[in-house]
Amino acid sequence: MAERKIGPFVVGRQIGVGGMGIVYSAVYPRNNKKVALKVLSPGLMQDPRLLKRFEREIEILKRLDHPNIVKYYGGGTVKNQRYYAMEFIDGAPLDQVLKKRKRLSWEHAIQIGRQVSGALEHAHNAGIIHRDLKPANLFISRKGKVKLGDFGIARDTEATALTAAGKTLGTYAYMAPEQIQVSDPISRKTDLYALGCVLYQVIVGETPFQSDNPMDLLMQHLKDDPYNVMEKVPECPVWLDKLIERMLAKNPDDRPFDALAVHTELGEIRRRAEAGSSVSLAETVEATRLPTDAADAVATRQRKKKKKKKKNVPIQEQTWFLALCLAGLIGATTWLLWPKGEDWYAEQWRAALAADTDEYAQRQTLDDHLDKYLELFPEGRHVDEAREKSDQIHVYELESQIQTLGRLNKTIEPPFKDACVKAATQDKEDGLAFYTPWDGEKYANAELTVNPLTAMQRWKKLVESGDSIDPQTDEIRWLTRLSQDRHDWYKQALITSPECVTFVHNYLQDALSAADGQTSSRLEAACWYVYDELKNVDPLRDYVEFARLRYNGSNAPLPELTPAESE
Repeated sequence: MAERKIGPFVVGRQIGVGGMGIVYSAVYPRNNKKVALKVLSPGLMQDPRLLKRFEREIEILKRLDHPNIVKYYGGGTVKNQRYYAMEFIDGAPLDQVLKKRKRLSWEHAIQIGRQVSGALEHAHNAGIIHRDLKPANLFISRKGKVKLGDFGIARDTEATALTAAGKTLGTYAYMAPEQIQVSDPISRKTDLYALGCVLYQVIVGETPFQSDNPMDLLMQHLKDDPYNVMEKVPECPVWLDKLIERMLAKNPDDRPFDALAVHTELGEIRRRAEAGSSVSLAETVEATRLPTDAADAVATRQRKKKKKKKKNVPIQEQTWFLALCLAGLIGATTWLLWPKGEDWYAEQWRAALAADTDEYAQRQTLDDHLDKYLELFPEGRHVDEAREKSDQIHVYELESQIQTLGRLNKTIEPPFKDACVKAATQDKEDGLAFYTPWDGEKYANAELTVNPLTAMQRWKKLVESGDSIDPQTDEIRWLTRLSQDRHDWYKQALITSPECVTFVHNYLQDALSAADGQTSSRLEAACWYVYDELKNVDPLRDYVEFARLRYNGSNAPLPELTPAESE
């Protein structure tokens, strides 16, 4: 049977389905990386409303980069099929874990709550409200890490809502009162209510409100108070019970201030409460994947009877021989599982980056090899090379993010990031198009149609500003490099443009006109920039000399354009 492909991916089995499309397991054949592929079916492509929602989900995921949020790898359209690739979680959704085990311990609830509240804090800071937080959208890896996914009905707080008037999105059992009626606006506290419902269900084994009638269930959210967690599970710490009670408050103002407050309070509860079960969340998820409960397996082993030792036992059944084989097996397993060395990681990223320049492959190389190497070998032999490659890919990811953030009419934190977003937005408003290698043919064939010099000067100032920030966090370092990349890209495009001399002439002419014959800070800055940045460009030597003289106080005239240059 011929393999099915969507874009560059080989499609496997279906692993999920929803109102927005179908999710498949898939493999990226160049490096055999497994991903989850979400596909909007061709029939739905004809519905502008659903297509817009799918596109918005992609834009939202591009803005989010958090260890507890499913990672986005890239998307495209092939044969009228819109799709995107995301991180594949080798584990189980929380709803399947609860279906198998009914409920988990309060310790597990704290582990889940802290990870989800961390993800929500990141999303809320990016202006995103999930609006559909429920166990089916929380994926738990085999190592116990919780990942928040499915932003299909998430709301961009700065965008126009896609929900028609009088229509409600979300899942009834986890729906906040303000989602049901319009008494209060949808806000970050809407997600906190849903998280409270999830934590209640994890500990108690059922949602706070129960009904087979959707209208009755919605009315319970509006009017009724659920049983306290401690009434159902007495061993639950009173502090956790009270936190969940506040998260389920009808009035958003009575809920915790934000997701960070929930995260902090859960950490404090964990410290104050006595240690309970020693079983980790990862072990619980793994047990969910097994055909029998761990307890059943233990009981089965205990029921087995020992065999009597036979006389004349063959050598392959003798204890010493079996022990020797076991030792060999342990040795081989240890060798296979032994941590990979520095050189192995370097070989992997070099081969991957030499073979692939597309978005999917580079994002995966960043996760699997570069950042992993920097984590394992912070003083390693290849650390400079790894950091250089890692930084460049992080810059490409940030490029996508700042272009999306530019559509928000709000202040972005930290201030330097806000300045970069505003600069990128100004580029777009000025008619300048910027591309990275991930943009493929657009990057290779890009040509200047607008004078880039004002933008170049703007990005150069941002480079200097970023270099002066202390401390230099990873994001500040990446944003500084992003600014340098933007500047250098425009500079190279300028130098190679047939309009190069004309662009420089007009740039200096505008500065002279603004100065109106007087010395001005704008004219000084323009002259210094041309001299400092373009002094080695031979066709511009007359303009560079003019800039030098003017900057030093001379009243030198601006060179004239030749007839060919002025056409």
